[in-house]
Amino acid sequence: MEDTASRKPKDMSPDRDDRIRDFFVRHGGPSGKASREGETESGIKGWSEVYALDGYALRCDWSRIGSSEHMTYSEIAAGADP
Repeated sequence: MEDTASRKPKDMSPDRDDRIRDFFVRHGGPSGKASREGETESGIKGWSEVYALDGYALRCDWSRIGSSEHMTYSEIAAGADP
């Protein structure tokens, strides 16, 4: 049995790569800007973002409590606050 606390957030979503690929297709490709991510010290909440050529960001907010995991993806327009 895998220890969920040791899994990285990107491993939590089986369709993560498909979501990112689709996002880039719809928004002109990757911007070349490095992706960013962060999490709380306790590792129970975090986020990650990738950036498209047209200025949009694809943000994933995640949380983990015990064996329960939750992820939410959102697209953020250039200049908008997440």
